[in-house]
Amino acid sequence: MSKRSRFFAFLAALCLSSVCSSAQQSAPDKKPAAATAAEDRGLLLGMYFTNAATWDELASLSTGSEKWTPGISKEPHGKYLTLWISRSGNAVKIQPVEGLLVPRASGFWHVGTSIVTSDQDPDFNYDEQFWATAAGQKPKPSGTDAQVDGASVRLITYVGPDYLSYLFHWQGGAGSWEYVYPHVASLDDLATETAVQQVLGPAAGAEFKRVAKPLDHMNDEPGANGEPCNCCTIDDKEWGILHVGDSWQSYARFHYGTSSSCAQGSDDRWLKAMLPRTVAPGGKLNKTWDALRKDAEAVSKSDEGAVRHLFVSPKQDFAIAVGTNGVIVFAVENAHLTSVLKRQPFDAACIPVMEQWSMGRFVSAWDAVVQKETPAALPAAATP
Repeated sequence: MSKRSRFFAFLAALCLSSVCSSAQQSAPDKKPAAATAAEDRGLLLGMYFTNAATWDELASLSTGSEKWTPGISKEPHGKYLTLWISRSGNAVKIQPVEGLLVPRASGFWHVGTSIVTSDQDPDFNYDEQFWATAAGQKPKPSGTDAQVDGASVRLITYVGPDYLSYLFHWQGGAGSWEYVYPHVASLDDLATETAVQQVLGPAAGAEFKRVAKPLDHMNDEPGANGEPCNCCTIDDKEWGILHVGDSWQSYARFHYGTSSSCAQGSDDRWLKAMLPRTVAPGGKLNKTWDALRKDAEAVSKSDEGAVRHLFVSPKQDFAIAVGTNGVIVFAVENAHLTSVLKRQPFDAACIPVMEQWSMGRFVSAWDAVVQKETPAALPAAATP
């Protein structure tokens, strides 16, 4: 750069500094915009609202003791919505939009399901399959698939920038067998099941093998000499992710039985391997779930057991509860829920399936994307 160019650059910087200084002096009581934006928080909370299940039927999800699945039917068994919950300055906004809006490295995507039927007896041979497409593009229409055998539906239990976890409920075969399998797939290849170690790392893969080894029963055939049967279903691609209380947790499903009835029963085991931040991006308040639930119910003056799920910002200064009273937004100070900032009541049982946080200056950018989405009305429970 020449001396003349450096001079003009310095002069421009000096003028800009003077303008900024004058602006700050003329409005000394206003907080700088950058500092305000730095405190903004936003959560894209994916929700599944069931058509038939009640909060009592979903109660086990707060402890993870059972995995609810929808009944098999070609009719819609529920609805996926995304709630954009944001705090900008002193304003808190809750805006529901249709479907699942998922932020990815390549931009925002939509994720959903559609029914695909067989060209043979389509009323009895159909499969609910997933689709994922960039926002602004339309998903491919449902069609026929000669490979579809039996009837099945799928329930998303988790979706993030890279992976989707779901429960696959299938019925078919000569004996009309009925099974439920958990799986995880990449959003870039939804038709392929992904092994636990591919998502959670080698430590989780080793843990799976340790848990699986003693579960396979002994072969009771003559001459087996007490060797493991190796006929039951123990598959590292049969696992899932779901939200329990205040955290996302992973589990593996192991099928057991006798040598003549393998896979007729199953046992779910929680995996202790830590989920990567790309899968579970939220914060924690370092309290037990039972203590957090009681705090949330006390601060919001809710009935005991009303709060089923809690989501905390990575900065631990903003929290959202989901339960029988709807959505409740809390302020958080020093790891304590201090006050209710906003409520959004609804009366329909639901399951959280996505937690994606936006922080600081990115909140306004995400808000601009959400404003282009189709607004949704939060569903109410069906009248008996």
